[in-house]
Amino acid sequence: MRFFQPAAKPQVSKSVADAIAREEASGLSYVFWGRNLVLVLLAIWVSLTLPFERSSLYLSAILAFAALGIVPYALRNRTGANTAPVLAFIILDAAALSFVLIVPTPFDFEGWTQQMNLRTPAFLYLGVFVVSMALSYKPTLVIWTGLAAAAFWSLGYLWVATQPNAIPFTSGDVLDEGMGPEMALAKILDPNAVGLARLSNQVVFLVLISVILTIVVVRSRALVRRQVAAEAQRAMLSRYFSPNIVREFSEGRWEPDEPGNRPVAVLFADMVDFTSISEKLPPHELIALLRAFHGRLAKVAFEQDGTIDKFIGDAVMVHFGTPRTRPNDAERALRCAARMAEVIGEWNAEREREGAPPIGVGIGVHYGTAVVGNIGDEHKLEYTVLGDTVNVASRLEKLTRKIGAQVAVSNELIEAVKRGGADPSVVAPGLLQAGVHDVRGRRESIEIWSLSRV
Repeated sequence: MRFFQPAAKPQVSKSVADAIAREEASGLSYVFWGRNLVLVLLAIWVSLTLPFERSSLYLSAILAFAALGIVPYALRNRTGANTAPVLAFIILDAAALSFVLIVPTPFDFEGWTQQMNLRTPAFLYLGVFVVSMALSYKPTLVIWTGLAAAAFWSLGYLWVATQPNAIPFTSGDVLDEGMGPEMALAKILDPNAVGLARLSNQVVFLVLISVILTIVVVRSRALVRRQVAAEAQRAMLSRYFSPNIVREFSEGRWEPDEPGNRPVAVLFADMVDFTSISEKLPPHELIALLRAFHGRLAKVAFEQDGTIDKFIGDAVMVHFGTPRTRPNDAERALRCAARMAEVIGEWNAEREREGAPPIGVGIGVHYGTAVVGNIGDEHKLEYTVLGDTVNVASRLEKLTRKIGAQVAVSNELIEAVKRGGADPSVVAPGLLQAGVHDVRGRRESIEIWSLSRV
């Protein structure tokens, strides 16, 4: 098993683009429903705090804002990625909100002037308007909203400042005139006075929150990109490595150790009579057959949390007990072997209905101590298991032809299953003792258990 990061830039880029597009689409939905929720809360608050003769104007404005929100949302859903309708209605929103906050007189009593509207905290609703656009997940919309709000609020503010009865002033005007505190305070508090310094501060406020929110959105999008890219790379790695290895490695819960001895169960599965099959099939059909064969075996191995070490031609090598040793390693290996035989039997039933010849499989499983770890140098590493346990499992797979069985299991594995508290006959129904057999490369004979061919 090789630790490397396969290049998959096109897939990752497409995945990131799709994820960002989904976030933007859902973001506009959040803006729409969040806007409506705020408008409902404002309508309730206005109805409870103002008499009807004064609240009716604001309730009408709230309904108008609700209508302005429905149109771009509907157009955005119909036109897809086209943001032009949204940009256009942001301008209308900014203009309408500035008008409502500046032009109508909120207090119905004598002496209240248009200029005094600029001194109320109503300006903060523009800030809420800008903040809400951060839900869109689009930096351009946040910037556009901030600029539109600043522009239309400035136009409305300056319009009030240029009215015939208005007295515009700046802080510098008051200080330069050298007037005393009482006169300066009287000028500032004059009902017709319009402080231009307040406008500067308000514009700066809108610009600053727009910049901050834009940075927040950009960072959020970068986080999504990293997360989607990591998931895409993890999915790509899972095509080459076992999911248990990828999962623990990507989550930082496991770092490959130096090679060392540990107990493992090793399984070899091989297609029977592959040489004669390969001679009869054209290359593309042979590759398709191997992929179907390997795919079925790999799925079973992954279901049992086995680690696929490698595909060797038509064979597959799987081990259990890596990257961590578990009490049921032997049990999972035996269950995997039995399930592999069952799956190939089901596949042969399908092939028979299609008029294709059956595919035989030989499976050998052994349990014992093996060398586990990274093998290789700094340029190329392979996470694998080595030693007598691996050799015996491979020999047992070859032995299935001799004993006429589909699965050959060593007595060492059966004893390990029992030590783990499981019943081998329940884990692999039909398991029978197959006597003692000589295995090439071993001085001592091995007691074998087997599952007959399906």
